[in-house]
Amino acid sequence: MSTNEDFVCALCHELIYEPVVLPCSHAFCRACLVDCLHRGPSSRRCPLCRKLLHATSKEDLIPCAAFATLLAERFPEEYASRAAAEKAAAEPETEGSASDGQEELPLFVLESILPLQRLHLNVFEPRYRALVRVALQSGRRFGLVGFDVSGSHLKHGVEAVIEVCEQTHDGRFQLQIVASRPFKILEASLHESGYLLATVRFPTTEKVPASEEVETAESLLPDLEEWQGFVRAERPHQLEGILRQLGPRPPCTQPGAMALWAAALLNPLPPLGVAPELRVDVLAAESVAARLQVVKRGLKASLEHLRLLANSPARRWILMFTRLPAPVALTAVVVVACIVSAAFPGQARS
Repeated sequence: MSTNEDFVCALCHELIYEPVVLPCSHAFCRACLVDCLHRGPSSRRCPLCRKLLHATSKEDLIPCAAFATLLAERFPEEYASRAAAEKAAAEPETEGSASDGQEELPLFVLESILPLQRLHLNVFEPRYRALVRVALQSGRRFGLVGFDVSGSHLKHGVEAVIEVCEQTHDGRFQLQIVASRPFKILEASLHESGYLLATVRFPTTEKVPASEEVETAESLLPDLEEWQGFVRAERPHQLEGILRQLGPRPPCTQPGAMALWAAALLNPLPPLGVAPELRVDVLAAESVAARLQVVKRGLKASLEHLRLLANSPARRWILMFTRLPAPVALTAVVVVACIVSAAFPGQARS
C-alpha cells in the first residue's frame, strides 16, 4: 500500500476509513473502534495509549469530516476501495447485544440524585478536577453516587451530564449537571489521578411493561394529584419550579420512567422536607415493580404528614399569617408583641 504510515489504522493496518480522532489525538477507522466497543467495557480505551474512551455505541463515534476529505483527495482509489468494502460488509446491527449495557465511568462520590434532577457543583479537589477534564473530552459524562453508612460509595448511582462548565482563575470548575440514566456498579478501582473508575451496568430500556406495573403506576395518580394540591397551597412557586425542571410526567405505560419522575417530585432539589428520603432506595430497586413500591410507600407517608398539617389549627394560622403582605405582617407582629407585653408585664420586665 502506498499510503503514509500516519494515515494507516493501527487496528486493521489499512488506510483509515471514516476517521475518528480521539481526545488523545490518535485516529482510527470508525468500524475498528465500534468493534472495540463490542468487546466490552475493558476494551473501551484508546488502543494505543489506553486512555479512557467514554463511548457506548456507534453513534458516540463521530468521524472527522475534514480528515475524511483529506484522505479521499490524497488517496482516491484506496479510499473508494475501502468505502466499497465497508458497504459490502455492512450488516444490520442488533440493539443492546454488544455489552449488556455496560461501560466505564469515572465516579464523583457526593450524594444520590435522581434522573432529571439538576445540581450545581463547585469542583476544587485535584482528583475531581482531573475527572471533569476527562469528562469534558469524552462526552461530558461521569457517574454520580452517594456515600454509604461506612463512608464508602453506594452501589447504585446516576449518569451525570455536564450542561454548563466554567473554570475559575484558581483552577476550580463550576458545573451545572443533570442526571440521566441510573446504573449499578459492577466493580470499581482507583484511577491514577485519584478518582474511582467503575464498570457500571445500565438497566435495559423497558419494552412492553407488565400489566401489574401499569396498574400500580395508574394507582399513584390520584395520590400524586392530592400531594401536589397540598404543596401548591403552601409553596406554589417552588412546586412550579420543580415541575418545570422535571418536565411532563411520563405516561403510566412507561412505569419505570414514571416511578423515577414521581420520586424526583417527592424528593426535589432543594428538598421540600415533606416526604421521606427515597432516592437511595429508588436507585437500588432491582426491578420496575420494586421501584414503584418504594414510591408508593413514600407517597403514602408524605400524604399522611401533609393531611395532619392541613388539619392543624396552629398550622392554618401560621399559613394565613405568612400569606399577608410584608407591611401588614410586620404590623401584626408589633401588635401581638404589645398585647403580650401588656398581658404579662412582670414577665416582660424580667
